[in-house]
Amino acid sequence: MGWGQGEFVPFSLGAAEKVMAQIQAHPPAPTLYHQLMLSCEVKGDPSPQEFLWEKEGSHKPLQKGPDNILLFPFFNKTHLGTYICRATSSLGTAVAKYNLWIEDLIYKVFVFPQETKHSHVLVKAKLEQPLQNFTVCLRSYTDLTRPYSLFSYTTKAQDNEILLFKPNPSEYRFYVGGKFVSFSIPKNIMESEHVCASWESTTGIVGFWFNGNPWPRKGLQKGYTVGEKASIVLGQEQDSFGGGFDTQQSFVGEISSVYMWDMGTSTSMVRGAMDDQFADAPIFGWRNFPYEVVGEVYLKS
Repeated sequence: MGWGQGEFVPFSLGAAEKVMAQIQAHPPAPTLYHQLMLSCEVKGDPSPQEFLWEKEGSHKPLQKGPDNILLFPFFNKTHLGTYICRATSSLGTAVAKYNLWIEDLIYKVFVFPQETKHSHVLVKAKLEQPLQNFTVCLRSYTDLTRPYSLFSYTTKAQDNEILLFKPNPSEYRFYVGGKFVSFSIPKNIMESEHVCASWESTTGIVGFWFNGNPWPRKGLQKGYTVGEKASIVLGQEQDSFGGGFDTQQSFVGEISSVYMWDMGTSTSMVRGAMDDQFADAPIFGWRNFPYEVVGEVYLKS
């Protein structure tokens, strides 16, 4: 992920004195769907009275007043562009620009090229509390006809705490707390498939969406709580915490657009996730969560 840098544009008062402004991002390497702040830092003038924030291409100012902070509570791709801060005081006006951009990594995929007993992607996100509700979405592309695992969430107390598993080309199994429900789907060989599965503890209701379309809801593990201290793996099924893999359940193909929320979802949100666009910040989202590749898995365009 690449980020533009703040640019000094000084206001000159003479050979011996300059007022300069620079825009800085907090955090320095922001992530999509999380909070981002841009701060307008002024040098050579201890007390600017007004900060005017603008975006190139926009006809209206974004913000005007004494606050040097421009806040994006939920930073997303619509916010990309060039931002301008004009800091005004009795000494004059200093101007700073900041080019906010990201590399277009959203279209990359994890490629699992062959059967293996060890190759996988370890998602290194840490949950803050147990889950009473959650949603998992991802896209996969494979020609496998044997069983395979896509998403495996294991705790030390339960190996199949959350599992998205495909035993054959016309069925998905969704596990919560070691128990599962099945969803029959059209048999599509050599076509990309986008699936989302959600669960809520209070009712036990499971929602399932295949390529953006909702399937009839089912019930599973009413009143259960999903543990938060988990090992999360793509491409293998864990029969023990962080291991116990089986070559004949390994994934071969491509996985992308992986998201997890600590909430339920709706059909409109699922269809947004298919295009990597949505309103609610995930626990982790595609290209915006820490991960470790183990073995022979490659990130490709």
